[in-house]
Amino acid sequence: MIKPFNWKRHIGVALGFMATFWLGDALLDATIMGREPFLQQLHDPNSYEIWMRTFYASLLGAFFASLSVVCERGRRVETALRHSDDLSQIFLDSSHDAICVLSTADYTVVNCNSVFLANYALTEERAKGCSFSDLVARQGLADQIMSLISDCTCSGTALNSEICYRAGGGEIRYEDISVHPIGDLEQGVRRVLFVARDITVRRLSQQRLEESEARYRAIFEDTGTAMAIILPDGTLQMVNRGFAALTGLSRQELEGKRLWTEFIGSCDSDGIAIPGDDALSGTPRRSFEVQLSGRDAIRTMAGNWAGIEGTDRSVLSLVDISAHKEAEEALRESRAILAVAQRIARLGNWDWDLGSDTLTWSDEMYRIYDADPACFVPTHELVLQAVHPQDREQVVRAVNDAIYNRSAYHMDYRIVLPNGSTRTLSARAEVTYDAQGKPLHMLGTAQDITWRIEAEDALRNSEEKFSKAFHASPDSIVITRAEDGTYIDVNEAFQEITGYSREEVIGRTSTELMLWADPDARMVMLKLLNEHGHVRNLDVRFRVKSGEIRELLWSADVIEYQGEACLIAISRDVTDQRQMERELLESDARLYMKHEELKNVFHQMEGIRREWEEIMDCISDLFILADQFGKIRRFNRAVETFTGMAHRDIVGRDCVAFLEQHGLKEHLESPGVELLHKPTGKWFVVKRHAFPPEVDGSAREVVIINDTTTIGRRQRGAQPVEAVPAQGQTAGR
Repeated sequence: MIKPFNWKRHIGVALGFMATFWLGDALLDATIMGREPFLQQLHDPNSYEIWMRTFYASLLGAFFASLSVVCERGRRVETALRHSDDLSQIFLDSSHDAICVLSTADYTVVNCNSVFLANYALTEERAKGCSFSDLVARQGLADQIMSLISDCTCSGTALNSEICYRAGGGEIRYEDISVHPIGDLEQGVRRVLFVARDITVRRLSQQRLEESEARYRAIFEDTGTAMAIILPDGTLQMVNRGFAALTGLSRQELEGKRLWTEFIGSCDSDGIAIPGDDALSGTPRRSFEVQLSGRDAIRTMAGNWAGIEGTDRSVLSLVDISAHKEAEEALRESRAILAVAQRIARLGNWDWDLGSDTLTWSDEMYRIYDADPACFVPTHELVLQAVHPQDREQVVRAVNDAIYNRSAYHMDYRIVLPNGSTRTLSARAEVTYDAQGKPLHMLGTAQDITWRIEAEDALRNSEEKFSKAFHASPDSIVITRAEDGTYIDVNEAFQEITGYSREEVIGRTSTELMLWADPDARMVMLKLLNEHGHVRNLDVRFRVKSGEIRELLWSADVIEYQGEACLIAISRDVTDQRQMERELLESDARLYMKHEELKNVFHQMEGIRREWEEIMDCISDLFILADQFGKIRRFNRAVETFTGMAHRDIVGRDCVAFLEQHGLKEHLESPGVELLHKPTGKWFVVKRHAFPPEVDGSAREVVIINDTTTIGRRQRGAQPVEAVPAQGQTAGR
């Protein structure tokens, strides 16, 4: 808060110099000029000398009073500057952003905070006068940042930009750069304020959030099961494609309009809860089987019901197990056939209960080991004893790895039969675990020669899964030869994004198709591949068949495909996302500029208000501003002096009643007429002025009370006290 001027001290200075001049002039006249003695001039002064001395003393007093005011203003300005410098230094030291002040003459650092010194590994002595362009050149951002500073210097406006660069440790960093001019265009922008805020965590969190949302959305949509989110009353809030296809209705017809129980037929004993249970009636238990009436037929579904934590909604998942039910029936019918088939194929299965160390064999296992089921009880120790001594250590190691390291158990080993003959078995096994990761069972098979057929089937299944994932992926996937970059295969998403058909791409390279809009980006990709063997989330631009430039998020790995080194690349079209990000940054910049403009206008209005109040407080006349209800809103200091009341006791009072209370009732009734104020013995003229109505229809009024006591000489004794005309209204006044 700015303290008011000490007017009493300035007036005292003026009066002191006036008295000093008056007495000094009288002393000079008596001693040097040879006029009347000094004491005579004090007791019997000449009227002309008194007026002359008083006049010149008044001029001298006004001069020294003005000089005192100017000196005090200078001291106040110096104090404000020191306070501003202290606040600026506190702000620099306490900010977590890297801040520095640059000289626009040679773009050197004038001042900076500790964060800036730490970011650029500088000391305070080295930072002062250091070239800022050399500092940012280390990050490869000299052109971008220096161009921003130059634009700020030329336009005189604050600018903002976001940059991305690779730090010294190799990690990607994002910074929000702000450049603010110090000064204006009229006086010249001699310095700029450079602020760099580290937003790496925010950007990475945003990217992870978007990836997480996309991942969970993909899981919900492409999980392969019919899924729906259910409200407490059973209404379908959201369904995926599988649920819509299962019911034969569109999402618009299902979401928010249908109950999930409308499609439910009969349910098993573990299905919908019956009345009287703890669960609500009609609410399915966690896992159940249900008959669902779909578009084509009634299907048997395996359902899973789970609540969404923190909400009153639940997720319903339905899997079509009609084929499984039919398979179970067929399985029961074929159990006898299976036993015969195992005997013919010499394929046996076994189950090792790890908790109780109990081993269970099928009939064919007894035949493979040439043992009698009636008198032979299989155990793991007996099985190991039957293994050929040369293969026993390998079998023990494989079993332990499968149980404790969760490694795959698939091996060939030899066994020695009781009659001394040797057989070679191909064994496969899997270990099951409980929720705490404790091994429960080890289930496996053993046979002689059919392992080759099973290996081929497994290979075909693996290739089929890869092919389905390759062609069904929503992201673009291509396989190119590492040697020359020739396309070997592309999926449908690549064809959709680029507009090229598979026949137009296979056998050609990306260079021949001119897909890379930025050749430098391709060189960066090749460099990353050479250094790390893979590329992750590289922003690239592709020129599609139509000539349009699309922005992609590009990842790649080196693999072995069909016996040769190949490159598999996965890319996602992020053109729309990048465009939205750029529009968001531009919107933020415009909003910030508008905010700065409004702040400047506010500061100007605040300055005008303070100047008006200071001017009004210097006027001896009384000024009162009343609102549309006649209540006092503002007044100058002369009103407080006249009434002897504090500011808080005056604001809000009725204006007319307040003036009548202090003896100005007759003055209000005769505006513009000079009347005597009996309590003080002074002459006042009251004037009332009304402001034009506001937009809302309200009107305000200003009451001005002029003190005319010291204006001219009046013969008030010959005039009525109640009606003395104001000066200038009567002839001869």
